[in-house]
Amino acid sequence: MKKIILSLFVIAMVAVLGVGLVACNNATPQGQLANILSDHNQETFVYQAVNTKDDTTGVYTVKLKAYDKGSKVQFGSRELTNVSRGICITGKLVFDNTVYEMGCYYNLISGMSYMTPAYSFRNVKVDGKDKFDMQGEYADGKFSCDYTTSESGIISDSDKVSGTVFDNNQFQQVLRSVTTFSSGLSLAFTTPIVNAQGVTNANLTASGNSTAKVKDVLYVENDESIKEEGLDCYVISISRSTQVAGLSQTLYYAVDDIKCDGWGLKHVLVKIIEPFTFEGERYEMQYKLISASIS
Repeated sequence: MKKIILSLFVIAMVAVLGVGLVACNNATPQGQLANILSDHNQETFVYQAVNTKDDTTGVYTVKLKAYDKGSKVQFGSRELTNVSRGICITGKLVFDNTVYEMGCYYNLISGMSYMTPAYSFRNVKVDGKDKFDMQGEYADGKFSCDYTTSESGIISDSDKVSGTVFDNNQFQQVLRSVTTFSSGLSLAFTTPIVNAQGVTNANLTASGNSTAKVKDVLYVENDESIKEEGLDCYVISISRSTQVAGLSQTLYYAVDDIKCDGWGLKHVLVKIIEPFTFEGERYEMQYKLISASIS
């Protein structure tokens, strides 16, 4: 089971990625990225995680927090100091005896119109002991990282990045900032994946061509009718280009703002479906929004 859970995050949450955006309106890619914390300081989303193979459950928590220039930021196993003005996006999945933590610090530049990754981290603990720990930084046109595994000392590696660059830790939340977000969203990814063997590249595509009613949303503030009728969502598929077609991850983003403490949160990610096969049978890892809060 642990190997299945870890594979869920290989594509979506624990790699490092450089992203080239392709948009229908031909706007410059970075110009499409708005500051999603422009009018508040922090968002927290909690998801129920379910493995349909054996109905085991876990909890996945995502936090987005804004920082002023010069701030200190606790960032995985280290502290960032004197950061540029930006947003730190972190995630923590607790499943059985394994804890996955990952995050990226994004600089906000050019009048809050751009978000560019500056630092990245990922940590995996089993029974409280480190199995993998990575710290990375974007500078001079490349991503450089130091990482350790339970079987190795510190290993250093790097990969060139160019064009519009995201980090794959929590890119699902960053997609919410695309100002042209719609059912026709089209994004092309080049992904340096950091694992025990080093940094390798993968090509990913985020694409959407429909909306759907999602009835099993576990949280929508003060709107019980949505639990019965369903929440309108953009359906976005995340797929990887390989010689053998793989299974696609599906993300469901709310079409309309979701109310939270009197505020309207844009394009909230309310559900994630990650299919996998085990002994020839198809199963899913499902993530459903339990709660949301802002400050």
